Amino acid sequence: MLAVPVFGCILSLASCPQSQSTAGAAQAPAAEANRKLLDEVSQRLLAVTAGPEGMVWPPAFEIRPDEDKLNAWAGCAEAAGDKAAAKVVVTQGILEKVVQSDPDRLAFILGHELAHVVLRHVLQAAENTPFMEQVFSREQELVADRKGAELALAAGYSFRKGIEAIRRLMEVGGEYSSFEGLSADHPAWKDRLTLLDKEQASLWETMSAFDNGVVFLAVEQYAAAERCFWQVAKEFPACPEAWANLGYALLMQYCDALDPDDLRRFDVGHLVCGGFYRRPESLEAKVRGIDEELWWDAVGALRESLRLKPSQALVESNLGIAYLVRPAGRDMGQAAKYLDEAVAAATDEARLDPLARAAVLINASVADFAGGQTERCAARLTKAQEQGQLGFAGERPGAPSTMKVSGALLYNRSLVMSQSKDKLQQTEGLDALERYLGQGEVASAWWTLGYERYLLLCKEQGRPSKTKEQLAENTRVVLRPLTSVRLDDKETVALAELRADVASRLGPEKVIPMARGTSLVRLRYEQRGVDLIAGERVLALCVQSPAVAVLLRAAGLGTLKETELRVGMGKDQLDALLTDQDYDFRQLTDPEVNYRFYRDLGLAVRVRDGKVEELVVVQIPQRHLPGSG
Repeated sequence: MLAVPVFGCILSLASCPQSQSTAGAAQAPAAEANRKLLDEVSQRLLAVTAGPEGMVWPPAFEIRPDEDKLNAWAGCAEAAGDKAAAKVVVTQGILEKVVQSDPDRLAFILGHELAHVVLRHVLQAAENTPFMEQVFSREQELVADRKGAELALAAGYSFRKGIEAIRRLMEVGGEYSSFEGLSADHPAWKDRLTLLDKEQASLWETMSAFDNGVVFLAVEQYAAAERCFWQVAKEFPACPEAWANLGYALLMQYCDALDPDDLRRFDVGHLVCGGFYRRPESLEAKVRGIDEELWWDAVGALRESLRLKPSQALVESNLGIAYLVRPAGRDMGQAAKYLDEAVAAATDEARLDPLARAAVLINASVADFAGGQTERCAARLTKAQEQGQLGFAGERPGAPSTMKVSGALLYNRSLVMSQSKDKLQQTEGLDALERYLGQGEVASAWWTLGYERYLLLCKEQGRPSKTKEQLAENTRVVLRPLTSVRLDDKETVALAELRADVASRLGPEKVIPMARGTSLVRLRYEQRGVDLIAGERVLALCVQSPAVAVLLRAAGLGTLKETELRVGMGKDQLDALLTDQDYDFRQLTDPEVNYRFYRDLGLAVRVRDGKVEELVVVQIPQRHLPGSG
């Protein structure tokens, strides 16, 4: 069962418990009102629907007693004789929480399931790779959406009221982005609404771009997030959240290019930035160094968000960070102003995540320390520890976001303690710094500065120091998941982009159909050295030329480590670069061709004769997909 509610079709119900309608009715009878509504709506739909050849008609309609499952599906099992008997099933949960006695909503849901029967999807048990099975399932869902809407309209139901079923499912059952949907067998709801709700298609497509942007922020793929939020801001310039996230994506790209020399010049403590814009890519190699234009773009977008919606703690905190690392040198007045306002706003924002509130306090403490207000800095760090419920016994935090905040807290607390005249405080400060180095992101510019400071403090306190290797022996470099491929200095293509948008940018292409009955094609851009596998959206990025590099970068702000993968490199070199990364063998479009699939990276690698033959950025579903429904 998928983690989100779905409309779907199951290829066989023969082995499912309660597969006979009489058994289902006997074990868990549906509420009388819902049964009556189901009978009325199904009869009206059947009156305008012609049954497919070779199947028993009409199908049976069943209510399952699952109150916690928001689901509906169509399936079939072998009946007496040579014909298959279709069945449409809805759960009690979807009737109570989504349909809510509305016949138009139920007609939309039942119409979709009847469409799976009429279009014979329930008979098409295609044997293929999980990737191709997923493509077929997604195509079937979109086709069934359109056919189901036609059936509901023909039966006299309201389309406008009917699609409220999808909106209600999004409210009560959750939603995922187009990018996350690449590893599911159902498209994202907003993508489905884009195709169905023509009057508001631009709104749904914009919201889909927003969702993708948030996912890209969470996995630290800031250039891809920037493209998503620019799209939203251009379409809806009065949306403060779009400007806030755009400014954050731009600021993170600016900060990602800072190296230890830059941080020495700014002379600030450890800042906290990370995925706090949840549920609203790119590994583009930026030229390291100060990018003043990028900084101004970031500040302009953040200011626009505050103009549209004043007093946003995270936006003000990000502006404060921006002024601490201003290209011309830190501006303490502006930094302190925005960070103090952020702390005040965070206090008032009751729904703000405790970890995000702790991050705001830590960033404000960095400005305090830089401004010589050591006591105020210490007080804010203590409050941040309390707000984020963070410990300092040296234990390794679990979640990556917790680790970021805890690490910055250790680093900044060490700065404060090491300035104390109290010998015990100085010792505790060195201990805190050593714990930071033992759990921090080794690839971070702050880790480099921290180690330099660690050597100095060890010398001052007459304490033997550990080597970098000793401190980092229990750390593991976490790489950012891949979501795009940079083709040249100007062009990057990301997963989940609309095929039409990519085609308009990349120029001449060779279109190779891939699967009958679907829109799946392989788009070959020979001059660029890349193929795209796409339906409505880009599903996979296939690099077959050594001219195009796939760049991996360590997670964490200001990280320096980059790993370049190319077609033609040796298997031994690949193993050395990805030594900490787990993989298994999976297939893409050909069941006979195996790829190493590094799930955490979203990377498939084909190795032949001891060399890398192809690199594919892709999301592959689990080997055995759960039944839809």
